[in-house]
Amino acid sequence: MSAIVSALAANVRRLRESHGFSLSQLSERSGIAKATLFKVEAQRTNPTLETIEAIADTFGVAVAQLIAIPERAVVEVLKHGEGQDISDDSSIGYVLRSQVIGAGLLEIHSQEFINAETSASHGIGAREHVLVREGSIRVGPVGEEAVITAGDYATYPADRPHRWQPVDGRALVWIVHTFPRAAPFVG
Repeated sequence: MSAIVSALAANVRRLRESHGFSLSQLSERSGIAKATLFKVEAQRTNPTLETIEAIADTFGVAVAQLIAIPERAVVEVLKHGEGQDISDDSSIGYVLRSQVIGAGLLEIHSQEFINAETSASHGIGAREHVLVREGSIRVGPVGEEAVITAGDYATYPADRPHRWQPVDGRALVWIVHTFPRAAPFVG
């Protein structure tokens, strides 16, 4: 049942945003309370059939389309600048993918470093894999850094403070973070 609730939430949000509606505007058009719509999108309610029908009617879609679990595309594409924005004073970047794989988590970032930065530990067993697209950058655990340039790859433990320092201006990099997941407590 949770897969349907999740699909409903994603489909309502996608339709609402594609129509340019705020929650308030969708509430006015559908006759459903704004709080209820918020709970639907946040997956915090099990809405009635009447609520689902009212939302479907507002968008001119069948109820089946509103609760359909979307099929994943064979090829998933993120265009430049898409993803979760993680920019700060030192870099402009996006998390392109975050996915549990086996007993760990994998994140893929695209970042442009413009200033030096020291990152804190990402936890025991964390690693970073860096591929330089443009420029050059000093990377690695503090005190053990190496300079890598366009086309170079480096990997190092990220379970201690580590440095990002562009050399001669800026550096564009892809970063793959790997994080082991803690084993469940058995007691």
